[in-house]
Amino acid sequence: LDVGQGDAILLEDGQRRVMIDVGDNKKDKLGYGGRTALKMALGKAGVQENVDRINTVIITHHHGDHLGNVQWLAGKYKVSNIYDNAMPNPKNSVSNWLNTELRAGHYHNRVLKAGERVDFGKGYYLDVLAPGDFLSKQDLRNLNNTSIVMMLHYGEFTMLFTGDAEAPVEDYLQQKYGDKLKTHVLKVGHHGSKTSSIYKFISKVRPQYALISCGNKQIYNHPNKNVVGSLEHLGAKVLTTYDHGNLTVTTDGKGFEISTER
Repeated sequence: LDVGQGDAILLEDGQRRVMIDVGDNKKDKLGYGGRTALKMALGKAGVQENVDRINTVIITHHHGDHLGNVQWLAGKYKVSNIYDNAMPNPKNSVSNWLNTELRAGHYHNRVLKAGERVDFGKGYYLDVLAPGDFLSKQDLRNLNNTSIVMMLHYGEFTMLFTGDAEAPVEDYLQQKYGDKLKTHVLKVGHHGSKTSSIYKFISKVRPQYALISCGNKQIYNHPNKNVVGSLEHLGAKVLTTYDHGNLTVTTDGKGFEISTER
């Protein structure tokens, strides 16, 4: 979903709606993004506030641009399941709210770590690849490296979701999984920043499409031109939410197609 600087991804299978991250509740310094952008993007995807239900929300990590709208969304879209990594961010008030709610049992919660599987049935599931005990305490001081990394499977189709995972996580994953990381579509790590998408990793992933959720380039310089260049060199078509609006991937478990809002 086009939410500016942040991540918000909607999965729909006709029976349930799942979100991976929910964008930032604050607008950026150019006045874009925030809750309004999420509400608008969901509306364009056919999901209406106080009408439609989002069954499950997965928060990849506790940074504001990934969880900022979770309290509002949980109330407006009848959310019953919220999964996270149980690594809160004491500097963020929404993270503190979420951690208190989840640990008190107010939502059905699962703590997702490497080796877990979220199974939706009929060959549709998410395999969790990170975070895991392969990360040092120093790596984990950077909350980006606590990101839940997941491979979506539906039939023969796969898509890799990376949160904001940076180089240490990517390097471990490429060493452990090698060519098993190969996927049709990659949600590029950390908004296309140079801290992620190391060449060894993306050369194993080799996506046909690389999707980047980002705001105006003049704020954070996302996506980095070298990251885009490497992805294109490896044969990926790169699309950003800033340039193309909502990016929609549709699959029947065999083929897939991607359409853009603009």
